[in-house]
Amino acid sequence: MYSLFIDTHDKDINITLFQAGKVLESSIRTSERHHSDFTMPMIDNIIKNNNLTVHDLNEILVVNGPGSFTGVRLGVTIAKTLAYTLNIPIKTITSLESLAISNPSKEEKLAVIHDIKGVYGAIFKKNKLAGEIFYKSNDEFAKMDKDKYLIIEDGNLDMERIYEYMKNIKPTIAHKVNPLYVKVIEALKND
Repeated sequence: MYSLFIDTHDKDINITLFQAGKVLESSIRTSERHHSDFTMPMIDNIIKNNNLTVHDLNEILVVNGPGSFTGVRLGVTIAKTLAYTLNIPIKTITSLESLAISNPSKEEKLAVIHDIKGVYGAIFKKNKLAGEIFYKSNDEFAKMDKDKYLIIEDGNLDMERIYEYMKNIKPTIAHKVNPLYVKVIEALKND
């Protein structure tokens, strides 16, 4: 069974190919504003490097946010298109879950992803989301009581731990997958 993982929520694009839960190949590229130039060629390369075609894929795994508005939309759109056209299951995971799961500690964790104006965050207990995913401005986050949590920030992802976690996520159909934005974009604030 081949699974393709797509993550474009941040400046690092992560495309990982699994076979039966083991990483066959992982490709990571940093891109500040050109995810659309790199994501599909990365997918194409990783599939060809392993002597496969897209028709060999059995499932799509995608990070659906929160994170960069455009980055999240791009990754989710590509994942949905692949899952739909190949008629294969798709599973989603949040960027914050992937951070929390990658850290093996069983302590209460506060997973955070920074952007220019603030922080996306979520609290995890025993690697399960405890409460709501939030967005706080930098000032609000600075005032937050964070002492009781192990803070997990923009770190390296443990792809095999993420795959193990995602085995228990129920697949869905492509049309039901949506980006998770959390904060309201500037253009919609005045409506």
